[in-house]
Amino acid sequence: MSNELLIEGLERLGLPAGSAAAERLGTYIDEIEIFNPAYHLISFDRREDLIIRHILDCAAGALIIRDSLGPDGVVADFGSGAGLPGIVLAVLLDDVRFVLVERMKRRCDFLANAVNLCNLSNVKVLNKDIREIDESYGLVTFRAFRPLGEIMGAVDRLLARKGKVCAYKGIEENALGELAALDSWTGCYHQLHVPFLDASRGMLVLERKGDLS
Repeated sequence: MSNELLIEGLERLGLPAGSAAAERLGTYIDEIEIFNPAYHLISFDRREDLIIRHILDCAAGALIIRDSLGPDGVVADFGSGAGLPGIVLAVLLDDVRFVLVERMKRRCDFLANAVNLCNLSNVKVLNKDIREIDESYGLVTFRAFRPLGEIMGAVDRLLARKGKVCAYKGIEENALGELAALDSWTGCYHQLHVPFLDASRGMLVLERKGDLS
């Protein structure tokens, strides 16, 4: 039942739902279920809940991520944790390079294992706090990480010129309230329609005001 739920959800989103993508995501879901009791990666009640609230939720932003890519074609997932959204996006956008940034060693071990099992040659796992990173990226994404006011200073340092930030968020009013409190950033809210989920989900796409001139 769960595989059918995943495939139908991807089809509703207009995303690859063929055997390769579904098999890789199925393997990834298996790994979360195996390691979650010990690693406390994410919260979910059952496999269907994991697929809807986490896998399809991440997948719903994939096309916006693709449309927002910078010239370097790299996406950095800050605070990747269990690999959400980075691993899901890397499966669905297999021609895009991803860097999963996670400061906790144990979670990085999980990520490296999942990347290997899913045969994701387009993914690099970086075991660092974002304050320790020297590289810059054309696109940064994160989900359930920190409020924008707490994170955008660090993101600013690591975002390439004319780069974009794609932040997974919830209720539009709350997300736009966070954006309004940022003096140096502008952006817009995109409603995400997550299959089978009765909750408000969206993505804020942000740019530096200084990059627009």
